[in-house]
Amino acid sequence: MSLYQEIRPDNFDDVVGNSATIGALRSMLRKPATSRSHAILIKGPSGCGKTTIARILANEFGSNEDSTIELNAANTNGIDTIRKIDRNAYLIGLGGLNKTYIFDESHELTGKAQEALLKIIEDNPPHCYFVFCTTNPESLIKTVRNRCAEYEVGLLRKDEITEVLKRACKKVDLDVLPGIIEAIPLTCDGSPRAALVSLEQVAGIDNIDEALELIVSGTERDATVLDLLKLLVMAPEQRRKKWKRIIETFAAIDVDSEVIRRSILTFLFNKLKKYDSVEDTKDITHLLRIFSQSSYYGGKSQLGALIARACFETWEDK
Repeated sequence: MSLYQEIRPDNFDDVVGNSATIGALRSMLRKPATSRSHAILIKGPSGCGKTTIARILANEFGSNEDSTIELNAANTNGIDTIRKIDRNAYLIGLGGLNKTYIFDESHELTGKAQEALLKIIEDNPPHCYFVFCTTNPESLIKTVRNRCAEYEVGLLRKDEITEVLKRACKKVDLDVLPGIIEAIPLTCDGSPRAALVSLEQVAGIDNIDEALELIVSGTERDATVLDLLKLLVMAPEQRRKKWKRIIETFAAIDVDSEVIRRSILTFLFNKLKKYDSVEDTKDITHLLRIFSQSSYYGGKSQLGALIARACFETWEDK
């Protein structure tokens, strides 16, 4: 189990940051079940705690592990999944517990699947709740969004990331060098998940320079990510010829899109420092511009679009 999963909060008191959203959710939970929305939309950047909050909500709604059904819409996004939910949603959970369906990456649901969900949401069983987590709420059809109570989860401030890291070290008794806790918030772009991934990577390292280098390079040391980086810095004409291999390599990487993007930027910058002439830097500078665009809200699909641009667009096209 990763550190991020190991220290995941299981109640709102332990959630760091997003105090306004947490306060709004607490207010919603104080309402009688008959007057609160049974369809919740939680939107925000990748790695900022949407699924964690959804799980806490499920517990507050009266669901346990057996009556909380979590689906990754990126993998189970079709009409057959919704038909199965339609058959089972009206059945009360074991022990009379409420059911909560959590849809991770809910923007990946097909249009037909979303339309099929409308019937269940409109004729919502009183014991059933639906929580949609998404980085791209605009991809949900309007009729689904209109039936949801929306809450936004944002990135954390640097002091809040520091608090997350300190709590993690205390909870699992991590040995971390002085200065690392201060360095990680500068590189994780406000994502607690990215911060905890970095913390796990450097825990136990007794050389400060090596630890800092690892934090900055991120997943650059992952073999598949490194293959992608090497392909991206080929000459523009080679990138065009090998675009399919580049896309396939990217698709095979099971790493948060923003972590991959930061690794690309770090790799490109390190390449840039090695060039002497302005002419040699033009392509790398062009790629840096492309990958400077955040993929927080668009996730892996948005980063894939940036990679496609890198394959087919050159600095001469601009």
